[in-house]
Amino acid sequence: MKNFKLLFFFLILLPNFIVGQINSEFTTVKTRTTDVKISGKWVQLNTSDDSGQTYYKNSDGIIIAIAQNPKKMYSFFSAKNSDFENVKLFYSWDSDYRKEEKMKTVKLKENAKLEYVIWKFHDEKLDNVFLFGSVKDNFLNLLVYTDKWSENEKIEFLESTYKLNK
Repeated sequence: MKNFKLLFFFLILLPNFIVGQINSEFTTVKTRTTDVKISGKWVQLNTSDDSGQTYYKNSDGIIIAIAQNPKKMYSFFSAKNSDFENVKLFYSWDSDYRKEEKMKTVKLKENAKLEYVIWKFHDEKLDNVFLFGSVKDNFLNLLVYTDKWSENEKIEFLESTYKLNK
């Protein structure tokens, strides 16, 4: 019986305890449309009224921003397009604006199946790495702004945050 209890502990309880310890803390962000979950503890800094983008910072000094807005509020949106086609139009719309402002933009990755585009532009200080994606009737706009993470770490964070909210 003692061996059975020990076996039960190792097979059932211990893995659940370990998994529960891995990133079980989330911050819930209120957007214009629905809540967005972010892994980890984040403190709100400010919100841009025009875009609805809200900025957050964690204890490591990483800055992120999140906005989620109805697709229909954008002039380029067409209900005739697929969600991914509209995401690509969102990317073109914003990256074209950055180019007009003499900023260099680069598309880093896209995923038609999950309906997102990852791209960046460089301001005078750092790269701004974005994920623009589609979540139901909304565009989800995620940003990482830091020199403390590599580009791959930024992309991994954006993708995991997007998948958490897709």
